[in-house]
Amino acid sequence: MKKLTLKKLLIVYVLLVSFIIFPFLYFEISRAFNKVFEELALENAKSIATRTFNSMFQIMKKGWSREDLIEFLDSLKDSQKNYEINIYRTKIVESLFGQINQPPFDEKILKSITEGSELIFKDKGKIRFIMPIKAEKVCLKCHTNAKIGDILGVIEVRSDLSKIISFAKNEFSKALIFAFPLPLIFIVLIGYFITKKIKQEVNKLHELTESVSKLEDLEKINKSNIEFPFEEFDEIYTNIKELVNKMSRIAVDKKVLEFEIMLLEKFILTSDIVKDWKQHILLLLQEINKILPTLTIFSVSKELDKYEVEFFWIGMPSQSIKTKFERIVNNKIKDFFNSNKLEHININHNIAKKDICILDISSDDIEYKTKYLVLEKPKIGVIVGIGFSSEIMKSKTQLLVIESILSTLLNIVGSVKAIYKYTKELEYYATRDPLTNLYNQRIFKELLDYEAKRAQRHNYKFSLLVIDLDNFKVINDTYGHDFGDRFLVEVSNILRSSVRPGDIVARYGGDEFVIVLPETDEKGAHLVAKRILKNVENHFIKTPDGKIINPKISIGVSTYPEHTDNVEDLFSLADTMMYKAKSAGKGQIKLPTNKDIEEFFNKEKHISIILSEAINKKEIIPYFQPILNIKTGKIEAYEVLSRIEYNGEIIPASNFIEIAEKTGMIFNMDLILLENVFKKIKDRNEKFFFNLSPKALVFSDYLNKVNNLVKEYNINPENIVFEITERDTVRNLSILQKFVLELKESGFKFAIDDFGSGFSSFYYVKEFAIDFIKIEGEFIKNLINDKKDKAFVESIVTLSKRLDIKTVAEFIENKSVFEAVKELDVDYAQGYYIGKPSPDFSYNN
Repeated sequence: MKKLTLKKLLIVYVLLVSFIIFPFLYFEISRAFNKVFEELALENAKSIATRTFNSMFQIMKKGWSREDLIEFLDSLKDSQKNYEINIYRTKIVESLFGQINQPPFDEKILKSITEGSELIFKDKGKIRFIMPIKAEKVCLKCHTNAKIGDILGVIEVRSDLSKIISFAKNEFSKALIFAFPLPLIFIVLIGYFITKKIKQEVNKLHELTESVSKLEDLEKINKSNIEFPFEEFDEIYTNIKELVNKMSRIAVDKKVLEFEIMLLEKFILTSDIVKDWKQHILLLLQEINKILPTLTIFSVSKELDKYEVEFFWIGMPSQSIKTKFERIVNNKIKDFFNSNKLEHININHNIAKKDICILDISSDDIEYKTKYLVLEKPKIGVIVGIGFSSEIMKSKTQLLVIESILSTLLNIVGSVKAIYKYTKELEYYATRDPLTNLYNQRIFKELLDYEAKRAQRHNYKFSLLVIDLDNFKVINDTYGHDFGDRFLVEVSNILRSSVRPGDIVARYGGDEFVIVLPETDEKGAHLVAKRILKNVENHFIKTPDGKIINPKISIGVSTYPEHTDNVEDLFSLADTMMYKAKSAGKGQIKLPTNKDIEEFFNKEKHISIILSEAINKKEIIPYFQPILNIKTGKIEAYEVLSRIEYNGEIIPASNFIEIAEKTGMIFNMDLILLENVFKKIKDRNEKFFFNLSPKALVFSDYLNKVNNLVKEYNINPENIVFEITERDTVRNLSILQKFVLELKESGFKFAIDDFGSGFSSFYYVKEFAIDFIKIEGEFIKNLINDKKDKAFVESIVTLSKRLDIKTVAEFIENKSVFEAVKELDVDYAQGYYIGKPSPDFSYNN
């Protein structure tokens, strides 16, 4: 878009102002002219009226006849051509002297006679003056029927000035139009000369700024000295120099800016950088040397009392250079970490270009800068540094670049080390029980499933042992949790040493263990079970009070596919056999007989019948376990648990949930439970957590039915939280992704239960829009006694805070655990200490 020049703008403003002022001036002058002209005409009218009366009076004093009067009136008309004069007689005069040829009285004449006052009327250049003639003493001599003050007549003077005014206006307008261009021409000429001078001064400023093509040119402007004829330009010039001063302090060379942009783009933290961060640092070093002569980049990381030092060299350093920088790093470790123990230092040297040698350099020619970082969670410390030529110290801009590089390095190295430490812990906790170092429950289930598929593919048998410690609760209550944990560790060591290296030993939970024996039939499993039983019975443990006790265990056995070809049934059967061993007197081994197997499957069939009846009658009973907001101290949510009543007994979900899932009845049970809950919570505003079975996800209209129930009972979907156990999500990942998306679109909340029970936990945090994380109960129970569990819970809480996800700690069973959870800044607490499940909203601690 073409812009106006200063000259054109000045002309436009002058014209605009002239066209506004001209009509105004014309109007005001015309108005003033009219007023003056009218006032003058009025004065004349008054003067004529007065003179007329005086003339009449003089003639009347001499005595006049009717002919004299007519002659007088005719003379008035001849003498005042621009005025019309009329004389009116009132009835007082007419009664003595008769009527004369006069216009008829109008209302204005009558008004003047009645009021006895002079009247003036103006209308569009026409003036009318009416003057009443009042009887005086001298008048009574002739007008004998009058008294002093009576109105004897009226003299009227009229004047029409419209033509004269119109003529005057026309003449004035012509003169004004001819005069109008003269000031415009004068102003335009002034504007031209002013703008020409301004342009000359602007060109000087333009030449000054045009000379700047690089950062160093700014200094030339500071040293220049130009004089301007206008004070305003002197002010502009001074302001430009001040601006240049500021710019020279904050400006960055284009190459430097491009380098920093490249630096940020190249080192956005990605999985590639985390995996191969050393190679990326070497590439960075080569890029830096295109801008700044840099010898080395180094990093120091500390975990516990171990120090990992990495040097990154642009070329092959001499031994002398290596020694100098290793000494620098050692001093930094002593200063920053306040430690003189340097025996646990591991130093690595990485070379960017092995065909280049770095020769010995004087210490005066070497400078270095460092930055530090300490992370509380996880507990690590990091130092990063850069060694460069001392010439760089002379340039403020280059020093700023060094600071920028150090900040980027600190972010990369610190993040990588934190991620490594988190990953290391997560890998451990994902597969292992933190107390016994055996496989955990999740890995056991996956390995059991894998072993079943392998046995089917290669056509061999394998066996499963379910082992439970006898009277462990008594031992734990008597000697405390610390001894109880040591007791479990020693038993786990016996189990591990009693089987082959390829056998799978896992802690299933609490005091229950499981062992998978690949390529082992029922007879072989029995031999292994007897060996374990014997090794346990021959092991003695010293209690805190000096007593000697030995563990007792009960073992249940099942064999695939001899007893069942389903892994769920295989585990349930071995678990049932273990309980039969306990019932038979403990410290025994129980293998299933044909009768046991028949009873087992009949029991499953029996439970299926009970479930069918409960579904038909819609008698899935909701129980509510309170969830406490730790910060407010208020119950703000409930977990909904399903129960079934049979023969007056309340059956918990743990007794029927697996059968419900296996038979496909879980879908209808979940919907009935939801409806029964919605009937109770229509007027409540807490959040309600529902355990969602993965089996229900395969039903495409499940969420539609839930939405229909929400509408029917007018439930706010934001108060409904669907939770799914993390270990179950692995097998239904693609279905779950679609389901969670639809769930969130409908306004519901989503939670992951047993978070941390699998290595995939953090993958779900990344992939799904999670509102709540329910931390795996095993970590919470051992929080006080196990540093690893505490560290893991801290990691979950830290991550959740950053992602704005609320955390729920389950298995809060006593005050000490509750206080520990509170100290870790967990958001919500759930467990028997908070309240037990109840069919209504009352709860007992």
